[in-house]
Amino acid sequence: MKKLKTKGEAVHEIQILTSELGLIVGKTPQWIRQLTRDGILKQVGREKYILGDAVQAYIEHASGGKEDNGKPRYVDARTEHELIKKEKAEMELRSLKGQLHEAKDVRMIMNDMIISAKSKLQAIPSRIAMQLENESATVIEETISKELYEALKILSEYSPDKFKKKVED
Repeated sequence: MKKLKTKGEAVHEIQILTSELGLIVGKTPQWIRQLTRDGILKQVGREKYILGDAVQAYIEHASGGKEDNGKPRYVDARTEHELIKKEKAEMELRSLKGQLHEAKDVRMIMNDMIISAKSKLQAIPSRIAMQLENESATVIEETISKELYEALKILSEYSPDKFKKKVED
């Protein structure tokens, strides 16, 4: 470590070498040089730093950087990344439990259900027309209601097992 040049020179104003700064902060000289290239540390000469400024800049960097420099803080970005990983893991778990389905699977199964109901609804007139000829209005109404109910019943038969089977296929 450098000795004070004059009695008036404060410790935080001492110029130190890259290797000395590395020893102080517990990093290699290569790490210190990289921080310098990244603009985190400022040299006052070739391989020389002012002790107080360099240590403060390193502490600021290690704690996540300035909040007011317009750039996202490292700590904030890391926290956000961890939250995203956690959310992804929760979604994967829900998917494995059959509580969450991909949109394409839901779309495919719902399309199948709707097409099936549509086919049954469209088949009603031709299927019951001959049966209802010369029947009373009450019988016609009851028969049509029964047929419509049966056709629409498909749409109410949601089952998580259907999604599970489709996904496995």
